[in-house]
Amino acid sequence: MAYEVSIIKCDSYDDEKVRNAVESSLAQLGGLESIIKEGDRVLIKLNLLSSKPPDAAVTTHPAVVRAVVEMGQELGATVIVGDSPGGGSTASSYKSLLQKTGIQEVVDETGCECVRFDEVTVDVSSNKAKIFKKLTLAKVITEADVIIGLPKLKTHSLTYYTGAVKLLYGYIPGMFKPEYHLHTARDVNLFAGLLLDLHDMYTPTISIMDAIVGMEGAGPSNGNPRKIGLILASKSCTAIDYVAVTIAGFDPMMVPTVKIANERGTGPNSLTEITIFGEKLEPLIMKDFKKSTTIWLSRAPSFMTNILKTIIAVKPRIDAFKCKKCGECFRDCPPHAIKFTKGSAPVIDYNKCMRCYCCQELCPEGAIDISVPLVRKILKR
Repeated sequence: MAYEVSIIKCDSYDDEKVRNAVESSLAQLGGLESIIKEGDRVLIKLNLLSSKPPDAAVTTHPAVVRAVVEMGQELGATVIVGDSPGGGSTASSYKSLLQKTGIQEVVDETGCECVRFDEVTVDVSSNKAKIFKKLTLAKVITEADVIIGLPKLKTHSLTYYTGAVKLLYGYIPGMFKPEYHLHTARDVNLFAGLLLDLHDMYTPTISIMDAIVGMEGAGPSNGNPRKIGLILASKSCTAIDYVAVTIAGFDPMMVPTVKIANERGTGPNSLTEITIFGEKLEPLIMKDFKKSTTIWLSRAPSFMTNILKTIIAVKPRIDAFKCKKCGECFRDCPPHAIKFTKGSAPVIDYNKCMRCYCCQELCPEGAIDISVPLVRKILKR
């Protein structure tokens, strides 16, 4: 299979600069007009993990969203934006999230539609899936003529990196995410398989990655913003992820979604299989990009990963001084391993904890980090 990825420099979220960078990235791939025709329903899948301001680098920046929305509208499409936030949402919490992330302003000023993926669901069966052949998804996914993914380049405690393929976990409505985590998060390769099943069921027509400012360290929500200065685009989620993790200094085959995609024959095996337009890749590779503290687990053989996660005690840890006692981690824990009494800091039962790191990912105060043992010095990169 021929893979193509375009890389364009963009040094700020100035609307005009972003629009020019997005247009340039897409021009290398035939332009947006090559995938959108007048009258199409175009769904733009955002990364709206949590209610954080744009400069926190947790969510897709509104300037990137605005550029793609306006370009789709100029082609005569009905453009829809949306997502299912981590931990699920209500109508009121989703409205608040849209305002905090800057997306509501884009919706108001462009007149595009906005949907909450948690509202209407549908059971979908597909022979394209390898493992999970029946999944509950947001109905809007199944009704779109074109799906455009707008991922953010960030680290992730469970999958080490989150990008175009991981973005698709948002296809699953929030109320069902804990169930799928219970099925998969004890085995990161199985979770990657679920993500790729989602990809194979409803593959985005194109992905445009917001890598102007990404996130390093304790991603996907509590890491540090890292200026990268790039817009990436590709008609292949797996190829754009391969290039993105390379830029971030990963060995691509240590990232589960990249590795499993290659094993399935739906992702590249090396850079030699990818045609790169725009910037040359080598000068962009970051030698000092901070990975998640869990990345050392990728050095272990896959059959030992879960044993190591349990016996060697890689675990989420609650900082009682930072904790605001909101109970969000208690509500979002798939195996119900967190005990919470109003007015007191939550307590984690590590015998029940499955090391999915949802608590760390969704803590609004950044009060949960990942405790890693000294043995990581032996296994780390």
